[in-house]
Amino acid sequence: MDPRRVSIIFFEHCTKLNVDLYPAISAFFQRHLNAASLMVDEIAGPLASATELATAAILEDQKLLSIGLGADCASATAFASLLHQGVLRERPALPVVEIAEHQIESVNVGVNWTGQRIQALGQPGDVGFVFAASLNTADIQRLSQAAEQRQVQLIWFGNRGPGLNIGGSDEDIETRVAFNMTLAVCAARLIDIHTFGPMEGE
Repeated sequence: MDPRRVSIIFFEHCTKLNVDLYPAISAFFQRHLNAASLMVDEIAGPLASATELATAAILEDQKLLSIGLGADCASATAFASLLHQGVLRERPALPVVEIAEHQIESVNVGVNWTGQRIQALGQPGDVGFVFAASLNTADIQRLSQAAEQRQVQLIWFGNRGPGLNIGGSDEDIETRVAFNMTLAVCAARLIDIHTFGPMEGE
């Protein structure tokens, strides 16, 4: 077939695909924006408390743990990177340890590995941010026990765990995973501001 004809067919296919997918794209963003707007009142208080706990730990020479498994690894990585590297503005790096595993054989194996890392790296007074949208009740309980043994306080994002919870488990898994990424960026920004003061232009 004439290569020019192939290009025309491909272009026509892509154009049709874009038109056909627009409703799905629009619905996706509308669904998540609606969920986020409805959660603001619910999460504002707990998120402020989490910011204060994290800042207090930092000022007392403790560290933060950024924890995520599977799809939530991205949120844990973003949170740790924003705090450690000072992406939002130039400032000293904050003490944060990323505990995230993308290549896990199963959630069970991942939870075991994460619990071991918490016990190996956690110290009394540390604060762990757990992006837990994909975890079940048993997984959460196991991580809670590991943290309790090391006197590490955990804050749960996208699920219900012992203590402070931000973003409930009422939404579907897709919405919770997407919202956790937004919460990771928001939490990092709030900790930055609470530790070093307002950013330029605020």
